[in-house]
Amino acid sequence: MGFSPLFDSQKPEWIPSNAQTARRFIVTGANRGIGYATAIGLAALGAHVVLTGHEGSEAFGEAMDRIAMETGCSRDNLSYMPLDLRSLDNVRQFARAWQQRPETERTIFGLINNAGIAGMPGVSPDGFEMCFQVNYLSMFLLTRLLLPYMKGTDDEPAKIVCVSSSAHLFTLGIPTDEKYLRQPGAGFFSLRYGESKLCVNSFVRQLSSRLDPHAVQAYAVHPGSTASGFWHSFPGWAQKCIASVAQDPKRAARTSLFCATERGLESGGYYADCAQANASFWLGSSDKTNQLWLKSCAWTGTSPNSLLPK
Repeated sequence: MGFSPLFDSQKPEWIPSNAQTARRFIVTGANRGIGYATAIGLAALGAHVVLTGHEGSEAFGEAMDRIAMETGCSRDNLSYMPLDLRSLDNVRQFARAWQQRPETERTIFGLINNAGIAGMPGVSPDGFEMCFQVNYLSMFLLTRLLLPYMKGTDDEPAKIVCVSSSAHLFTLGIPTDEKYLRQPGAGFFSLRYGESKLCVNSFVRQLSSRLDPHAVQAYAVHPGSTASGFWHSFPGWAQKCIASVAQDPKRAARTSLFCATERGLESGGYYADCAQANASFWLGSSDKTNQLWLKSCAWTGTSPNSLLPK
């Protein structure tokens, strides 16, 4: 997410309108904030939406009830599956659970990698700094494991949307040193948050270069500064200041919805305010982005060459 200038109030607002009837989308971190608004937008277009997160079935049950009430969609079009991005084993468990679904319910048209954190003390159960694990490495593994189930239509590819941030522009480069990545970070106002989002952009570029763009496309998006639960770890006074200038989650979800539902976009691109934007110059180093890809494959136990699971 990150801080960014206020959206252009003079620019015509993009409104989602392309029907997604019967298409299945997975949205991570979907019970509140931008993820919840994204799920609402997809449900309103007729999609089947699988909401994921670690807050539990009660919280997600309430979220799905609200979505059905607000959009008028059938409650049967909404479902919940637990997913905790703090653990690679939990991501693998999610993928196994997906594989066990009935064959007719496995196909995924869109994967919205929305979940993320501003920062968290300590390291993950896998031994990585928390921003790097939750915002990037677990997302990397989740996407790799779900790729076999992604399927578009005859005239439109499946979509992978990864929520990044303009904070990726303000870093000292793509982090690949494992010793550094296994040290605890200092939260949002350190470099760790921006670095994790730079890794997201790097992943989208590397993944796109390996995908058939007619079959599956991938995009990175910056939602803009948003008044949401993303800032819950900040002091109350800071949350109030942010809320006074930030946009609401509904508007922040627009670019994710834009990339998930519009046609003719450039796979591998970075989008902000429903338009392609300039990404960090650090991404110009193919050696560095490829190095991160190879190391991420090693850390997650995925193949650096084949996009299908081992």
